[in-house]
Amino acid sequence: MTTTKAPPTPQAKSKTKAKAGQSANAQKPIAPTKKGVKATQKTPPGKSTVPPKAVKARSREEWLALAPCMDALVAQYKVPAYIGSDPIQIPYRFADNPRTCELVAFITALLSYGRRDLIIETVTNLFRLTDNDPLNFLESFDPKRDARLFQHFVYRFNKGPDLVFLWQRLQWAYREYGSLENLFTTSIPEYTPQVDRLKAGIAGFTNALLGNEAPRSYGLKFLFAHPDKGGACKRFNMFLRWMVRQDLEPVGKVDFGLWQTALKPGDLLVPLDTHIMKMNRHLRLSGRADGSWQTAEEITDIFRLLCPEDPVKYDYALFGFSLDKRSPEEILAMRP
Repeated sequence: MTTTKAPPTPQAKSKTKAKAGQSANAQKPIAPTKKGVKATQKTPPGKSTVPPKAVKARSREEWLALAPCMDALVAQYKVPAYIGSDPIQIPYRFADNPRTCELVAFITALLSYGRRDLIIETVTNLFRLTDNDPLNFLESFDPKRDARLFQHFVYRFNKGPDLVFLWQRLQWAYREYGSLENLFTTSIPEYTPQVDRLKAGIAGFTNALLGNEAPRSYGLKFLFAHPDKGGACKRFNMFLRWMVRQDLEPVGKVDFGLWQTALKPGDLLVPLDTHIMKMNRHLRLSGRADGSWQTAEEITDIFRLLCPEDPVKYDYALFGFSLDKRSPEEILAMRP
């Protein structure tokens, strides 16, 4: 006896299609992912996946016309009152002893990221742990005995072990070289052209200070930016500005000018922070819009055009201008 199947109902057809779709999807290959990385990565809030666009830089002639205006802004912002709201105030507390001032300036510069008030508070508290005698503390530092002092230290990316390693390596540097300037100078290969001394010095100094047994810590990696990796090394360049620039006029004295042999003020590179990058986007000092070493070089080249012997003094002009939330159009309106 032959039986005939009844035709499928619309509901059965729908279920069959659904199963077929599920089966097809199950057979699709899944793209491999790196271990520990999710297959779908979302862009963090506030972050853009689009790289900053390059723009056409203003001509040298335009900037030469603005030189008197820029000099006027330097005179307005590079004043002792600047010290009271900036991390440079901390090494100024030790200015009567050049070696201590150098040491404090270096540690302060390394930790100078984030809000200025928090930087000042954090570094002030850090030196309180040394009884406000950091050079003597450094000379007698014993990691087994003194590490406990920093066990609760936390500042954003950095924690106590980063500080313990830093004290150890700075102790080595001062015992071997007597000063950070001597370490910097000896880190520059012989016959290095003057134009390359800054970058070679930062790279050699960083390699020597980290040594061969530096812990694999993100905090240490962040503290010691390396120019060979393309970053602008903003904090190291700020430290060099403090040490190398020497303001002769008492009215506008800010930087210390303690280093006499390592570099000349004309060799320095602008510390490329968020304020200078913002002003660059509006004023087009550089055709680049990223925070790279090359961008810092291009901006400094414009500053060097205006004042070859002291280009980074214009850092004060643009930093202060941006900090006051003034419109960059004001600067352009000053053109004769």
